[in-house]
Amino acid sequence: MDAGSVSRVKVILEISGKGVAKGEIVRHSSPLTSAAVLKSLPMQRRANKFKDRFVYIETELVMGREKQRTDFKRGELAFMTFHGSICVFLNDTISTPMNPLGVVTTHLEMLETIVPGDLLTIRRES
Repeated sequence: MDAGSVSRVKVILEISGKGVAKGEIVRHSSPLTSAAVLKSLPMQRRANKFKDRFVYIETELVMGREKQRTDFKRGELAFMTFHGSICVFLNDTISTPMNPLGVVTTHLEMLETIVPGDLLTIRRES
């Protein structure tokens, strides 16, 4: 196992009927949060969109603040602690403080097509 596979875990983000994007959970970004998210995979939830800034799914995870930031770039993944949601940023955004999680590496544009009610599945890449 190479060093990259230990600190970066490849994930798939799939919108039912629309397509697949790939990403990585970067463990050192927020170690406790990323561990909890990875342990809860696979997860499938209804997706939501906040303006043109990010898409998100609500989880049942309750996590505290960890290495929080407010400045996120297009394609980054983050965990919104007060809402228990995993967010994918569609644009560079200044947001409420969130725990950084990782990044979407391919097909981010597919996630831009999300409409409320679409099913988003996040799972480890096999």
